[in-house]
Amino acid sequence: MPALDVLERTNSWQPTPADQTPPGSQTLTALRTKVGIVIAKATIDGKPYAYTELRDTYFHEVDPSAFGFASFNNPRKMRTPHDFFRSACQISYTFNWFYINRHHIAYFNSGQNPVRPKGVDPNLPTLARKRFLWRNFDPDALTEDSTRCRKHPHVVDQRYLTSWNNRQAPDYNVGFSSIFRSDMLDERIKPDIRGDKKITLKQLIADMEDAGTVDLRGDRTLPWLLRVIRTKPVRDPALKHAVNVLAAWQRSGAHRIDRDRDGNYDDAEAVRIMDAWWPRLVEAQFEPKLGDELYDRVAGTLADDHNRTDHLGSAFQGAAYGIVAKDLRDALGAHVRGRYSLVYCGRGKLGKCRGALLDSLRDALGHMSDAELYPDGPCELGTDEHPASAQACADSVDYRAVGAITQPRTPWINRPTFQQAIRVK
Repeated sequence: MPALDVLERTNSWQPTPADQTPPGSQTLTALRTKVGIVIAKATIDGKPYAYTELRDTYFHEVDPSAFGFASFNNPRKMRTPHDFFRSACQISYTFNWFYINRHHIAYFNSGQNPVRPKGVDPNLPTLARKRFLWRNFDPDALTEDSTRCRKHPHVVDQRYLTSWNNRQAPDYNVGFSSIFRSDMLDERIKPDIRGDKKITLKQLIADMEDAGTVDLRGDRTLPWLLRVIRTKPVRDPALKHAVNVLAAWQRSGAHRIDRDRDGNYDDAEAVRIMDAWWPRLVEAQFEPKLGDELYDRVAGTLADDHNRTDHLGSAFQGAAYGIVAKDLRDALGAHVRGRYSLVYCGRGKLGKCRGALLDSLRDALGHMSDAELYPDGPCELGTDEHPASAQACADSVDYRAVGAITQPRTPWINRPTFQQAIRVK
């Protein structure tokens, strides 16, 4: 194994009015190679190997991005969308940038995107040999060929633009599926601008707020689950009731919301069923075909992306929802673009798929207690008169203290990084 640079940093801290953590310190150690920081080690055929990860802006955190940001602040260099493109392309960091003037809107995805040799999959490790490295990679200067500006996702004067951490352009990047949380915003904006209609600022804000309380699973994936289940009548009374409750919730918009502020979700039963059912239905759909070991390895990708532990609010960004729906569409014989190599649910048999989903739903109905689903219990949210149920409290958004100022938890809304309302006259 080649020589490694040893990097050490010691951090220490003291209590502050905003954070009463006892004083302490820690020493962090990292190993660095010519092709990045070591993230793992392994022995292959008796030989030691190091797995590394290299960030394309490493040791180039400021240049050339400073020129791009300076141009953003120079009105003479931002007169047109193409001026904006030239400026944004100089920024090495991956960001979604938006532009607006009196006549145009535009979008550009910046980033110093390395050019990889053909045949190299960015999702898989490769040997650190020249033919696999970034094109014209210089390990001393840490430079390489980058994707040309015109190859970056960009658009001018598209009818509207939505950005909620979604895919930047068709067939661009990986880790996305056909279902994403931006769908909830799109499906509200489109009717408001259909034909010659123009959306008002008030309508746009209402669409944004409404989309923020939708459970993506209920809105986009549940219809396909119900279509599979309803290929035959459901005879079991408990299952039939659960299916009807879920269907009514989906038709009403699949919200997780307490509109009358009585402390309980309007569709508490449906939300509870979905929360208990989702991990079980995903396992029932994919584990029999993948097997225990392989399913355990991909379970993280298929997991529910609605993290209640940190109380951040931000949810439904993962690929799982589209993967589940696509496999069900394939099982039903519906139109599927880019089919998977096989149907996982029911091992390709629709009847077995239906049975597996119903069995998982039956199992979920036996695990719907607060102790299992929402163990933190009820809490106070904002200025509401009634304590929030354990269910609503589990979803709630928490805030980090700034100085000595605190903010009570608020009811759940799918929190974006930025939420702005701007009108240009």
